[in-house]
Amino acid sequence: MAADSLNGPTVRPSASRAYRKWRATVVPRVYELLVILWFLELFAPQKLLQYFLPIARPVSWLPELLLWICTIMWLRDSAPKRGFPAYTRFMVLFLFGTVVAYFHGQWGLGRIVDRLMYEPYLLGLVTLTVCDRPARARPILGLYFGYFVWFGIWGLISLKTSPLGASDDPAARVIVFWHRDYDNRDAFGPLMVAGLAYSIYYLQANWAIKTRTRTFWIYLSIGLCAVGFLTSFGRGAFLAFIAVGMSMWLRAKKKVVFIIALLAVSGVATVTMPQFVDRYVGTMQSITQQGTESGTGADRAALWSIAWREFRSSPIVGVGTSNFGSGASTVLSPGEVTAGGYTVGRLWGRAVHSAPMTILAEYGLVGAIIATLLVVDFFRTNRRTRFNAARVSSEVSSRAGGFPPGYVNAVALGLHGAFLAFCVSGIFYEILYTPLFWNVIVLNRMLYFSSGAAPPYEAKRQSARRAVQAA
Repeated sequence: MAADSLNGPTVRPSASRAYRKWRATVVPRVYELLVILWFLELFAPQKLLQYFLPIARPVSWLPELLLWICTIMWLRDSAPKRGFPAYTRFMVLFLFGTVVAYFHGQWGLGRIVDRLMYEPYLLGLVTLTVCDRPARARPILGLYFGYFVWFGIWGLISLKTSPLGASDDPAARVIVFWHRDYDNRDAFGPLMVAGLAYSIYYLQANWAIKTRTRTFWIYLSIGLCAVGFLTSFGRGAFLAFIAVGMSMWLRAKKKVVFIIALLAVSGVATVTMPQFVDRYVGTMQSITQQGTESGTGADRAALWSIAWREFRSSPIVGVGTSNFGSGASTVLSPGEVTAGGYTVGRLWGRAVHSAPMTILAEYGLVGAIIATLLVVDFFRTNRRTRFNAARVSSEVSSRAGGFPPGYVNAVALGLHGAFLAFCVSGIFYEILYTPLFWNVIVLNRMLYFSSGAAPPYEAKRQSARRAVQAA
């Protein structure tokens, strides 16, 4: 008995081993939870379920719960943590903007934005640390591809649930009716343009390991995204398509073939769907015909002029996070009616419908500088990833358990196209506070680390720092 009291019960070691075995085989590790979390973030099945079954509202809390579990596991892990300085500066900007909004007297909307934005930020930090190798990064990038297929299917369904009637306004269509971010053409259209670019490059990325099934899904995604983009009738999406298409054409090796294919598709569409083509061309012509004098162009011009007045009233820090509408009371008199018929009361809770103007109005010059640094960071990181992929032999990388040949360069170009689409469309639509913008930024940085592009540049930075210190 004395031996038992000193050494403990004889069953304890076996129970401990059994617990460790159960924990290793049954309890998911942080990576498995992270994949589930990305699936919920991109595909949003909890929102779909809640739409049809309101009693299932507690299911919508699952992503945030999993996020905190992953974050705690990430913090407890001894692996070195990877930061994201450009993203961190933007998160600090959101929080600082909420403080500014508090002193303006209206900070409730700012707190809602902080609640929305901290989730993709934490998800990004955990992803950059955990997905540090090709075997872990590829499933996440594959989920991002599936994300476009998923919403492309819902775009096709919308043609049945919200038909394109000859006398109906395409802008009034509810596209993905259960998702508040993608229910309108100004968000859904750019999503499909981004999906079109990413899917085309994803086909190239998987060329070395192509199978019939994989090729079928990629071509299906290209078709769905093309249909979704065209049937959205989004004018901002059209300008994004022009910008992305020009970028892809400049990088294409067979530029003449690219143009011939585009002309062939346009010709077939004109012959087979003349009414649709005429209607689409007429809608796109309204970009220049209406300009800022009528229609939604005039409405945006009115909102942008108010945002500009807010920026001039507080050029350094702006009026605060999500405070454009309520902050209008600082520049408009109670009885004033602006162009577009806006008064202080009508502006409450309104968005500027322009990410650059939102940043200027709500965050001032400080926000403009931080936003510029974030965009520069994306393109610089993307460029470094592609340069490193060209420097390192793809065959060697593949044999070493890395990405397949050509994968990194093609996926990096796909992310480049998606980000460019969101940047251009963001000039005419508010995407700053949606996952559209932030997910692609995180994935771009993840590819940068997992492909091994970071060490050469980090070594250069450290050697430069040592040289400065020695001098």
